[in-house]
Amino acid sequence: MKSIVALSILATLATASPAPVPGISARTWGECSSGVSYCGHTLLNIGWSRELIMTTISNAPSWLGVDSLENVLFNCVGGSWLTFIKSCNAPGTCVDTGAGNSDYCS
Repeated sequence: MKSIVALSILATLATASPAPVPGISARTWGECSSGVSYCGHTLLNIGWSRELIMTTISNAPSWLGVDSLENVLFNCVGGSWLTFIKSCNAPGTCVDTGAGNSDYCS
């Protein structure tokens, strides 16, 4: 009986936790809401690491690096995958609109 309870708990944990990206530790794991746009600085503020952002962008331009993420706009494809939208014109022009709302370039 104890083994059934233990297996039930493990199954619940396995389905409740996202599968990590290979090579990314659990401490750097981030999530996003599908269809919502995020500034790079917003992703960093909600727990994404610079390395994770770079790893999960499907269409990163060649100039984009870990030191140039803050003022860039990304789209969440789902869970933990991003696509590059654009770089905002000047530093500080990527606007964080709060949880559940899409960020934008001003």
